[in-house]
Amino acid sequence: MKLVRGIMVCLLLSIFARAQDDGAQEHFQRFSVMPVVAYSEETELEYGGLLVLFFKPFEGSAHVSTIDLVALGTTRKQYGGRISPEFWLLKDQLHIPAAFKAYKWNYSLYERGSRGSFDPIDEYEMTQFQWKVPFELSFGIPKWLPLRYGPVVDGEIRESDLNGSPEVIDGMFIGGGYIIALDERDNNNWPTQGYFAAFEEIFYGVDFDFHTETLDMRFYTPLFWRTSLALGFVFKQSKGDIIPLGRLVGPDGTDRFRGVESSLWNDNQAMIFQMEFRRPLFWRLAGTIFGETFQSGPYFGEMLKRKMHYSVGFGGRLALNRSEKLHARGDISLIDGKHIGLTIDLREAF
Repeated sequence: MKLVRGIMVCLLLSIFARAQDDGAQEHFQRFSVMPVVAYSEETELEYGGLLVLFFKPFEGSAHVSTIDLVALGTTRKQYGGRISPEFWLLKDQLHIPAAFKAYKWNYSLYERGSRGSFDPIDEYEMTQFQWKVPFELSFGIPKWLPLRYGPVVDGEIRESDLNGSPEVIDGMFIGGGYIIALDERDNNNWPTQGYFAAFEEIFYGVDFDFHTETLDMRFYTPLFWRTSLALGFVFKQSKGDIIPLGRLVGPDGTDRFRGVESSLWNDNQAMIFQMEFRRPLFWRLAGTIFGETFQSGPYFGEMLKRKMHYSVGFGGRLALNRSEKLHARGDISLIDGKHIGLTIDLREAF
């Protein structure tokens, strides 16, 4: 039944309210808007909408800047919203892919580590406000080198009804760090060739004292019949005496190892491998077939001893802006051969 619901939700992606007329090549599309209707066993009926604003390239820029606005609610009285501006400024020498999120959500608490089951230990309600603002610069970098570098500001304020338990602790943490990235993709929204590699390290303080490191590597190449191959690898780790739940590393359920809850299998270290075949179909539609593997553990050596979790699936894509190749996506995945996952989101997974 969950698979049938997932297919129905993916078909609903083809129903969107209105995108400003983009039939004429000379007319710049200013916005796209689409309703969101989904269902999962965790949220029951999920409803909401998304709005994407597009800005013509600023003077000297080759990129279109955007602002994503997403609002969601569920029949379990969960509510959330996200604002994600992405700006290209100063002749593309400054890139700011920021995100601001506010949620009042019911979460499941799972056994720590990837040896745990899908059965939650407990449930709790969390109210949280998150922000992350990277400033990626290319000043002083030769044009032939696709390198960006710069500071990252990150943080969160959280309050839950399980405060005081060993797993869930309320408070605030603010972090600062840096990112170094090589980006040679032919398109940020739907890449078909090129590569992306980034290393990010952030140090947090105030009510928590910990730091995180992330290595993100991606490769894209065209194959045949307009099909392209995307490969991804992520290694993440969190270090510290008290790491807040949610900043332990693991699958995020949306982009990295799709279709599971973001708090499932979290631990101090995690690695994820991804492979995806992507192909435009007709009109605004495209399709994908993907496979992913995941493992987490308290340290790298322990991860290598454990059996990898895996996921295979397929997805549908609806182009909200054809010139920018910006898609809404719906993915259905089979996890470890026995659990069905459903993901509805904006832009590609990696």
